[in-house]
Amino acid sequence: MAFYGVGLDVKVKELNLQFKMHIQNKPSRGIRYFRHIFKKYDENGNKKLDAQEFEECLGAFGLFPKKVEMQALMKYYDTDGDGHINIEEFMRGLRDELTERRAAMVEKAFNIMDRDGSGQITVKDIAHLYDVSQHREFIEGTKTKQEILEDFLDGFDGARGNDDGVVSREEWYDYYTDLGVSIPSDDYFVQMLESTWNICEDEDDQTYHDKIAQYTEFVHSQLKNLTGGSTDEGLISKIYEDFDLNGNGMITIDEFANMVAKLEISVERKYLRGIFRNIDMNSSGAIEFDEFYAFATK
Repeated sequence: MAFYGVGLDVKVKELNLQFKMHIQNKPSRGIRYFRHIFKKYDENGNKKLDAQEFEECLGAFGLFPKKVEMQALMKYYDTDGDGHINIEEFMRGLRDELTERRAAMVEKAFNIMDRDGSGQITVKDIAHLYDVSQHREFIEGTKTKQEILEDFLDGFDGARGNDDGVVSREEWYDYYTDLGVSIPSDDYFVQMLESTWNICEDEDDQTYHDKIAQYTEFVHSQLKNLTGGSTDEGLISKIYEDFDLNGNGMITIDEFANMVAKLEISVERKYLRGIFRNIDMNSSGAIEFDEFYAFATK
């Protein structure tokens, strides 16, 4: 995005890079430190930096841009165009783009959520995955299931999102790029996504497939022990209902994690979805009774 011409645009990026490097070289780099800097130079306490406050902030790090450069840099940060920089805009301006490794994990997580492959995550994609029955606003009757799920999706919109209850791929990437500001290590970032979305970075590796096969057999063996090898539909239905915590007639990935724990099988969360897929034969994103019965009695 050019502000006042190609040359100035390059200068703005250069100045911002210098600013980021000064900050990121601090031992305490992270969200807390970014907030500390922001608060320190927010002299009037309105939770925004005006042009003068931002200029003083830059000066403290040895950067003294010319007036036109300052105007362009201010515009670079002020994404909503209100003439001020809020904390989200400040952090966004300081963020690094996703590394190739991080981007691959973010894409993998997006594809898990975007069940219909439309290129965006909607309430329809997640409706069967999230139980809102115990949500306070649902119980009180102040919000419908649709509204609560839209609120959940809006949480991924970030500073530039439009809170429309739909998450585009761009908004999803923006969310994790912003989040990555406070995570300097790629390893930790990957581990966080593996744990959050029950996915594995190395799904194409043979070792991963061997582990999934092994864990799937463990689950099958423990279910066999639980049923005593019975094929009685009534008995297996009662077991299924115990694992279907919200009683909606399907076992979600979170309920499956609980099921594996109840079966006393220790599994890293990054392997859960692979095991889950081996039982969810129609790839609906949930284990239905017919699938559970077929797996338990095979």
